[in-house]
Amino acid sequence: GGYRGRSGIYELVTIDDSLRTMIHDGASEHEMERHARTCSPSLRDDGCRKVLEGVTTVEEVLRVSRAD
Repeated sequence: GGYRGRSGIYELVTIDDSLRTMIHDGASEHEMERHARTCSPSLRDDGCRKVLEGVTTVEEVLRVSRAD
């Protein structure tokens, strides 16, 4: 049993038209992050998917990701 090697968890934010406009208009970081969360999975979301796939543990995901 156990895990071998390393597996990354990722967070990717796609710059869509709405986010592009927010950047251009000088929206706050909080506003842009809130918008991005509606369109893209978070680091923790990707980690949870990998827990369900048996790639890693809940404890490891919690260790490497911050609270949303």
